[in-house]
Amino acid sequence: MPRTALPTVFDRVLRALAYCAGAVLLGLMALILFDVVMRYVLRLPFLGGFELTEMLMVLVVFLGLPYCAATGGHVSVDVLAHFLDRPRLRWIHVSIHLAGAALLAVMAWQAVRYAADSAARGEASQMLKVPDWPFQAVAAVSAAAFAAVLLVQAWRARRRSTGAEPSR
Repeated sequence: MPRTALPTVFDRVLRALAYCAGAVLLGLMALILFDVVMRYVLRLPFLGGFELTEMLMVLVVFLGLPYCAATGGHVSVDVLAHFLDRPRLRWIHVSIHLAGAALLAVMAWQAVRYAADSAARGEASQMLKVPDWPFQAVAAVSAAAFAAVLLVQAWRARRRSTGAEPSR
């Protein structure tokens, strides 16, 4: 990621989240290997393997999502890029980033509420009885970080759009 893309502390936080996602992915790989060996070699299936896989996938996706957005690693379609790259039309980029940030802020807020309700009810997985709320809290923090990334990108797009339009 370019150094000018995000503030240094924010960049480090996003990168740390992405490294955590990578570590969880390695753990998930080890879990699946363990499950396969136990199931097909030793004929002793690990009954909580599917539950743990579901929970770890939540962590992999949500921990990596803000960094992916900050570095532009997501899939994008450049059908209108040629037309929207004109300085007088860059306000569309700002609007899209602000709308995305608002949507993700609402998602983060709702995820916090859902995690708090889940913790109050004592919800847990069926077999292993692992509490659900920590995974929901990770989703909330990740959505909030993604919203912050979109706000930074909207600010950068706004600053580019206020510059003088080059003469043609």
